[in-house]
Amino acid sequence: MGDEMKLKSRVKYYLLRLFRLRAGTHTIAMGLTLGFIPHWYPTFGIGAILSLGLAKLGRGNLVAAFLGGALGTAIWPFLFFLNYKIGSLLFHHSTSVTEFNNTADVAHLDFSHLTIHNIGSGGLLFFGGALVNTLLSFLFIYLTVYTLFKKYRLNILDKLKGKKETI
Repeated sequence: MGDEMKLKSRVKYYLLRLFRLRAGTHTIAMGLTLGFIPHWYPTFGIGAILSLGLAKLGRGNLVAAFLGGALGTAIWPFLFFLNYKIGSLLFHHSTSVTEFNNTADVAHLDFSHLTIHNIGSGGLLFFGGALVNTLLSFLFIYLTVYTLFKKYRLNILDKLKGKKETI
């Protein structure tokens, strides 16, 4: 029970930080989106640097990029699972690589075969799926965050602080 309360408290803290940012709506949405994007790919420990670098190049907010990167880091096995699933649908291909039962199976894979020099059918499925997922998640995350900040920022902040909703 104590760990669950810690997690809720931490999530609330980071949401408050995100919604209190004094940057523009576009800048925050771009930062969070670009911070999340590198986690569709095996970055071998440099995902956080890539998140911040992409956000800087795309003129996104760096704090939002850090939070987007943290979210991606927490769910990378699920993202890799989706890459293989979408890649197998895209290429109408069924291999043993795509026959996962859950995301825990992905977390135990050896991703060293996913290099440009050794892009066998598993690598092609993975990177094909990653490309589609990158494009779709970019649109979905950007539009969702932009809309939330543009229309509901103050209401969400009030709810997070525990105040009654303002109309």
